[in-house]
Amino acid sequence: PWRAWAAEAAALAADSPRWPELWREARWAQRALFFGQLDDLGPLAFVKHAPSMFSHQLTQYYGSCAVPGGGIFVLDRPGASWAARELTADLPTGAFQHLDVSFDGQQILFAYCETQTIPVNREQHLERVFSLWSVAPDGRGLQRLTSGPFDDFSPRWLPGGGVVFVSTRRGGYHRCGQGPCRVYTLTLLDAPGAEPRTISWHETQEWDPAVLNDGRLAYTRWDYVDRDAVFYQQLWGARPDGSNVAILYGNHTRNPTGLWEARAVPGSTRIMGTAAAHHAMTAGSVVLFDARAGYDGLEPLERLTPDVPFPESESAVDNGAGGAWGPTSPPAGPLPAAAQRWPGSTYKSPYPLSERLFIASFSYDPLIGEPNRNPPNQYGLYLVDAAGRRELLYRDPNLSSLWAMPIAPRPTPPALPSQLQPTLAAADEGTYFMQDVHRAWPPLPADTPIRALRILQVLPKTTPHANQPYVGLANASPGKQVLGTVPVEADGSAYFRAPARLPLAFQALDAEGRAVQTMRSITYLQPGEQVGCVGCHEQRTEAAPARQVAAARRAPSVIRPAPDGARPFSYPLLVQPVLDASCVSCHSGPTPDGGVDLTGRPDGHYTASYNALAPRVPYTAWGAPEGNWEPLAPPDKFGARASAFLTQLRAGHEGVVLDDEAWERLYTWADANALFYGTFEPADQLRQQAGERIAGPALE
Repeated sequence: PWRAWAAEAAALAADSPRWPELWREARWAQRALFFGQLDDLGPLAFVKHAPSMFSHQLTQYYGSCAVPGGGIFVLDRPGASWAARELTADLPTGAFQHLDVSFDGQQILFAYCETQTIPVNREQHLERVFSLWSVAPDGRGLQRLTSGPFDDFSPRWLPGGGVVFVSTRRGGYHRCGQGPCRVYTLTLLDAPGAEPRTISWHETQEWDPAVLNDGRLAYTRWDYVDRDAVFYQQLWGARPDGSNVAILYGNHTRNPTGLWEARAVPGSTRIMGTAAAHHAMTAGSVVLFDARAGYDGLEPLERLTPDVPFPESESAVDNGAGGAWGPTSPPAGPLPAAAQRWPGSTYKSPYPLSERLFIASFSYDPLIGEPNRNPPNQYGLYLVDAAGRRELLYRDPNLSSLWAMPIAPRPTPPALPSQLQPTLAAADEGTYFMQDVHRAWPPLPADTPIRALRILQVLPKTTPHANQPYVGLANASPGKQVLGTVPVEADGSAYFRAPARLPLAFQALDAEGRAVQTMRSITYLQPGEQVGCVGCHEQRTEAAPARQVAAARRAPSVIRPAPDGARPFSYPLLVQPVLDASCVSCHSGPTPDGGVDLTGRPDGHYTASYNALAPRVPYTAWGAPEGNWEPLAPPDKFGARASAFLTQLRAGHEGVVLDDEAWERLYTWADANALFYGTFEPADQLRQQAGERIAGPALE
């Protein structure tokens, strides 16, 4: 009929009443052709959702911020009818979010929080939390799966049974803003009625687990240990039991800000997701990630919705095509206010039907960034293709329609068996093996052999709100304590035991025990897990050479404990004894030498000596002039090797001679980001400031 319509249109007068009818006929024909790409879309389950009262990646999922309205619905004839039936009408008024249909199509998971009023702030209703529920597609068998004072959300069925989801059961708070924003990480429910168990000990938030076609999990993790807090929320992977955690994409990437809402593409190794912002709810541009093209930058990403730029990391003017920022990434340092623009329309919750066709929620309205309260309900359901065409499936003018998914059987990925070693598990330990620490990126100095690894534990924040209290001069710093060191063989290999269920970071040490390079991330072990790597942040596109290494021919090393005062971390116990023995005879009293007081007397939040020495150690601090904006820090930028004061002291200062233990104490402190406290608890900090011992961190 297209030729007939074209001929008729050419003959019509401009004011003909036939034009609206002709347009509708052509438009319906175009819609039929679009849906003809599918054999049968079938019924869709989706969520009607009132957005959180605060537009931010963290707060959008807390029950304390939940706005009432919505439910779980089924669209039985998508594309042909807007008739939608509700499955959760028997639940009290509340908020609903996330949804997953079981592999056999017989059960629907979702998160629900009972709430009947709109909160006016984030602290008014901390008792309100989301819990997990399930229901059959016909509305029968409504069942609650989790309970307790925890936010549980973003559930996914696992191939071998059970459910993986995100929960605040890990404990702790985020570090970089006002709260209270409780940390949520991956959690496992083995079966209905079982006690959920944490499987991620990451110290900041994680989002959106998804089961890949090979049985692994993909999820989004916020990773800002000693670096910028905004740009690093990218894709990570793990086995369903939480082991073998590794970056999938973007941990050295600033554009996009992050990838959320990962979903495996049927019959493909590619992953679909949403390139979204940090300071807004999850919405942005839909992309495909292909690991065969790389692990960082724009090269591994295909933009399926190029009309929408990446929020917060790209200018809305040039749509990411280049402009003032160039083709790959924004400039180093904080973005100028004029560049922090939000796109005029956005997508969210994409569900791939193939690499070229997907269901997504779309809004014509601009993305609303923090601190907006009660952002508008703006999303409808669409069928979208990779050419940028979309057709409306459903829209409620009063509520967003999100997280749509077909109600139908789908291929079940393999259920990956456990690889945890029972003997190590019984000891609540695991092992790490490294082939060659010198295979590093960025490259380590060629003339500096690595002789040991220092193992630091990164401490979750136990109090809400940024810097309340500080643990050192560094802004929004994570807490740390030092477990000790393990040897590195002459060929660069290392093999050692480590405690399970603790967030750990490693430092590569030179012959004097100073950190040449430091992880800006964390790793952890499941009980009984054995983890191996090639090198120190090695290039992931390079294959490991096949060779025998020295560490593999011996039993795993046991961690040599760090000096007293390193665990729990305490500047007065770790550093002050060195100063008392060698420095305070000159640097004390009413007129200390050089005006530098190195005594342990309290001085503000710290002590006199700390206030004098800490600024002389290059530490990494979010927002500091010297910055920590780069995703990868070059070797020797921070810590003892970068400190002119420690270098001068080592070369000789007024005849001061320190023994090996004293140097280890100073280097350990400087390399631990020059912190003072080993706790966020105010009462314990007062005790530490006075030189007293504390039991240790309240939350490990």
